[in-house]
Amino acid sequence: MVHKYNDPGCRRRSRLNLSGILPRSTVNGPGIRTVVWVQGCPIRCSGCFNKTSWSFFPVNIVSVKELAARILATDGIDGVTFSGGEPFAQAGALASLGDRIKEAGLSLVTYTGYTPEQLMKRRRPAWDHLLRITDLLIAGPYIAHLACTDTCRGSSNQQVIPLSGTILPENGTPEKSEKPENGVEFTIGADGSIITSGFPNQPFVKRLARRCGG
Repeated sequence: MVHKYNDPGCRRRSRLNLSGILPRSTVNGPGIRTVVWVQGCPIRCSGCFNKTSWSFFPVNIVSVKELAARILATDGIDGVTFSGGEPFAQAGALASLGDRIKEAGLSLVTYTGYTPEQLMKRRRPAWDHLLRITDLLIAGPYIAHLACTDTCRGSSNQQVIPLSGTILPENGTPEKSEKPENGVEFTIGADGSIITSGFPNQPFVKRLARRCGG
């Protein structure tokens, strides 16, 4: 059944279906950033870190106006990162949110499982809008056998593309680390919940699972 939550052509641009939001993060782009994870992904990469975000079923419906106010009330952030799920499945609403973010002087990083060629080929106005306001684009599907320890990428095939002068290549391109835990962040919420963010590799995930009795 097609409805406004699983079909980008029907979804209201004033609303977003979110899988989560993290007010402050240091592993989802340069500096301190608010991270917005959208719910729903048509790409569904094998070995994805966040399979719970694949479904387009409504999880947390929030208005662009409300989310923008929440983000802009967060002190000390350098910008916002859109991730998912697949941000371009909700490009219209994210572009509207991005306009408010950019007007406030913050930078914008967008992750996508689409390749740059696919983004350009589709020629969708909402996609073009989101690309225009994105400062740093990390594009390409996650490929498990190409997994890497870069701070901004899950696998080495993904391209890190500066689209403006706000985030330059020298400070926007991820650097490799010898530590397998590089780029992993744990946030404990007021309710005791734990959010894992970044790109943990499989050995690290297995060690963590063993320590937690999983």
